Amino acid sequence: MNKPTVLIVDDVPANIRMLEIALEPDYVISACTDGAEAIEFLTSAKTLSEPPDLILLDIVMPGMNGYEVCQKLKQNPRTRNIPVIFITARNEEEEETRGFDLGAVDYIIKPFSPAIVRARVGTHLDLKRHRDHLEELNRLLKQEITERKKSEAALRHLLKKQDMNIDLAKKLLLLVNSMPPRHVRLSADLLLFADVVSIPCYAEGGDHYFVRTLPPVRDTEHRTQGAGKTVISLKDQSGHEVGCVLRCIITDLLHNALLCAGDPEVILSAEKVLTRLNDSICNLEIFDREDFLTSLTAEIDHETLVMRYVSNGHPPFLLISGREVAILPETGGAGTNIPIAVTGGVCYSAGTYQLAEGDRLIFYTDGLTEMPLKNRKKLMTSDDLREMTEDIVSRHSDAEGGLPMPVSDIMNEILKSVADVSGETVTPRTYKRQSENTSADDVTLLCLEIENRNHFCEEVWKPENSDDIAGKIIELYERLETEWECRGYESPNTRLRTVMEEALLNAWVHGNRQDPEKSVTIRWRFGNDFHLEITDEGRGFDYQNLPDPTSDRNRTRSSGRGIFIIRYFSDTLCWKKRGSHLTVSFRKYLGRTYSNDQQTGKIVELWKVCKS
Repeated sequence: MNKPTVLIVDDVPANIRMLEIALEPDYVISACTDGAEAIEFLTSAKTLSEPPDLILLDIVMPGMNGYEVCQKLKQNPRTRNIPVIFITARNEEEEETRGFDLGAVDYIIKPFSPAIVRARVGTHLDLKRHRDHLEELNRLLKQEITERKKSEAALRHLLKKQDMNIDLAKKLLLLVNSMPPRHVRLSADLLLFADVVSIPCYAEGGDHYFVRTLPPVRDTEHRTQGAGKTVISLKDQSGHEVGCVLRCIITDLLHNALLCAGDPEVILSAEKVLTRLNDSICNLEIFDREDFLTSLTAEIDHETLVMRYVSNGHPPFLLISGREVAILPETGGAGTNIPIAVTGGVCYSAGTYQLAEGDRLIFYTDGLTEMPLKNRKKLMTSDDLREMTEDIVSRHSDAEGGLPMPVSDIMNEILKSVADVSGETVTPRTYKRQSENTSADDVTLLCLEIENRNHFCEEVWKPENSDDIAGKIIELYERLETEWECRGYESPNTRLRTVMEEALLNAWVHGNRQDPEKSVTIRWRFGNDFHLEITDEGRGFDYQNLPDPTSDRNRTRSSGRGIFIIRYFSDTLCWKKRGSHLTVSFRKYLGRTYSNDQQTGKIVELWKVCKS
């Protein structure tokens, strides 16, 4: 261990020698005989790199006295922290006060005792060591704080990049799955309605889903067999980070590939598809042990309405028929299987159920039934959820004179009721607000209903002139507006009235050419959505090749504006009969999923790769 260094500044060599004798051999001693020499010595490059640990400074010296030397040392940031002990023959209180004011730490009075010198020097060197140690700790603390701030800044930057990666990953997943189509035609009379509410508890979560319609199977003579089927998949992938979303993408890419791969004349059953999906994931060896997923898959045959369902460790779904609510699959019953990506070589089983017109289905992830856990310290059982749903359905049927409650309304009431019971805020996005989920897990509900697409009200008009059709439009709108408001549909004046006016005027002016002998047929019905059909007796038009009225060159043209407005304010739109038959629909709640549902069902089939 290096000895402490002491600088002695005194103009009397005998005093220097006496101090050296007192301090040797415990200290390394250096000496100067006047103040100027001491300042020069202390400010030299070599001394500044290795300054003395303590200075013994005489007060009375020729030229620059000790007070002046001390003042200069304390003014220099490189020497101000060296402790100074004054050596003096004076003992006046005023002189001691002056020295302390200048920054000295102590006095030693001449003639001095070697024992006192050693004691005073030792004490102040100990104090200096403690002070230096504290300063070093303070320096290290400041350095740690600085490094932590840099780390936090780097982490914020990383998280920002990760958010971007999550956003990109979700866009890729949307390319794979798209949004579920709201209306799937099953037959001439029936359609399958689908809606979904999915609210992650973090930036993005592990719930993912798709609704895919598969074409009919063709035999070797290319004859159609059956009417096709619709596959519904709801999965809950473990985790919430970017890697979780990437596993969602891989899982649904494989699932879609299995639905569309193989012999084009054979479409695999739901249980065989899930069996192969599980084996494919296990063989990839990119999922860790904790990366399993639960899944609920159903396929509905369009012709027979037979539903096959496969549950892989997933919560059961609700089947609502009239006022009755059932839970499927039953505990341990057909269609109950272990989760996916646990182990390969497992043959999954399926359950079956014969659906009928008016049946409603609600699939959900465990974030719904686990919602009460955080605040209420308990889970909601499947029976609890069934009883809650029965109460919701019964109350509505009693209030509406026995009319069945649309499944989308049931889904929203279930979400609201469970959130209220749980003391949580779990609300989907609307055009007025962002989604919010204060619970501890992602919450997803996917609902389905088999609707009769022919339960329409109908009127046939033969307007005599523009005043006549304008009056008819106003009278019909006022009737429909009242029913819209009673059923809870939003913004009828902006949405319904605008579309009705544009569509009916287009049908009469451009379709029928204002011919009073030609009719305009209007049909409408309320289901989960409001559906409106308008048919004219004109020759139709090329509705797929319309000018864009928002472009600079078309802003002064009158053509195309009406159809643009209809597209903008309706949720789905379809032209038939070469453009003479228009079908539009309006959902009850604005902004529930995506504002542009014209893209619903349009997907990039990444699993269909052309072979070279």
